[in-house]
Amino acid sequence: MLFNLPGGDPAFTSGPGATADTVTLTLTRPARAQAATLHRTATVATRVLRMDSGAMARFVAVGEQATDIIFSTPLGCIVAERVHAVPSQDGAVVLADGVPGVLAAAGDSAAGAEVLTFTGRADMLWTGTPPPATGFTVVDTVPGADVRSLFAEMEKEAEAHSGPAGLPPSLLDQPLLRLTSRHESGIVEITGRVVAAVGALGLAAEPKQAEMSDYDMVRISTTGSWIRMDALFGTVYLPRPGGLARIPSPN
Repeated sequence: MLFNLPGGDPAFTSGPGATADTVTLTLTRPARAQAATLHRTATVATRVLRMDSGAMARFVAVGEQATDIIFSTPLGCIVAERVHAVPSQDGAVVLADGVPGVLAAAGDSAAGAEVLTFTGRADMLWTGTPPPATGFTVVDTVPGADVRSLFAEMEKEAEAHSGPAGLPPSLLDQPLLRLTSRHESGIVEITGRVVAAVGALGLAAEPKQAEMSDYDMVRISTTGSWIRMDALFGTVYLPRPGGLARIPSPN
């Protein structure tokens, strides 16, 4: 990242290989086959930790074969990366500082590790429940290049106007995308904080493979409580104003 940004679950039963202090991911696709995904998720985790050294990661099962690793951020949104694995406990939370090393090591493993173990359980520190897996209505789709352009403008503003505390809140809180839906009244606003998260974490990075250019889009969808942004390399969720969604605050 090129600029500085200001910065409870019930009792559980551990699954195989897990303890009260750990959570495991059992890969449903060999590590070698999803090495790029594991490395990308490790990179996102590292960038999240640069924003907030106390960031957390929550493991949310998606069907029977996948898990969303959802990271807290200090920017009013949470970020999800999907891997082919199942967690020992759905919804378990750990401190994110150990996540990059475990994922990167798995991606590098010639032996192809099958079970990844994460320490630093922190279930009670995560505010609210994860976003729902279904029920979102698409509002609009924005070219990835447009989001990258907005982030580049923010970087220029950062270089020109940032002080010791980073970008001024007025810029971070300014709506940079205003979208209308055919299915409901009102305007969906995406602020500078969310654009900063998408850009700084590389979620809408320009694809290196030409065949991926047709998928270089950011899709925005909503429920009554959540706004969801699906980019090529990850998903961002933010609470919708007036809704019931809650996310962790920066540590």
